[in-house]
Amino acid sequence: MKSPYTDPSGPVVTSERSLRALVAIRRQGLLPGLFGRVLIARTNFEAMADVLAEPPDWLEVQEDRPDQALPPRVSTAGPSEAATLRLTLAMRASLVLLEDPVKERAKLSFIKAEGVVSVLVSAYRQDLLSAVRPMVKALDALGHADVLPPPDQLEALWKALDALGDA
Repeated sequence: MKSPYTDPSGPVVTSERSLRALVAIRRQGLLPGLFGRVLIARTNFEAMADVLAEPPDWLEVQEDRPDQALPPRVSTAGPSEAATLRLTLAMRASLVLLEDPVKERAKLSFIKAEGVVSVLVSAYRQDLLSAVRPMVKALDALGHADVLPPPDQLEALWKALDALGDA
């Protein structure tokens, strides 16, 4: 069944929280390598002025879409996530980078959503990153543990990555 909200040929939209975490570990450059066209809502980019004075060449800052309706499951998202989701829907993005709990509610609304850890794993699997575990540890140490899955899910991830090779 085709999603009424996303389009496989569309761009990727990142949330402030996801991009902020990748900037903290200096891995924001993975996004254009993995996805090509990456967008962020203007209010979300402006909120990142403390870590990004100017958008990198690969990041498109788009006007917010306050008139874009949100599906019921995500209608209570906070202002930053709502701006991300509205842009995602307006642009018929192929994927949105969000973190829990909004990410899971977006998925239940048939919006393709992934988080920072999925980005790191994808980069690792495409040989754009040599290991995932040090990046996860850095996220935790730098105050971005809120983008990490619960410990039991991280343990399952390590086992899966160990099966692939040194993660």
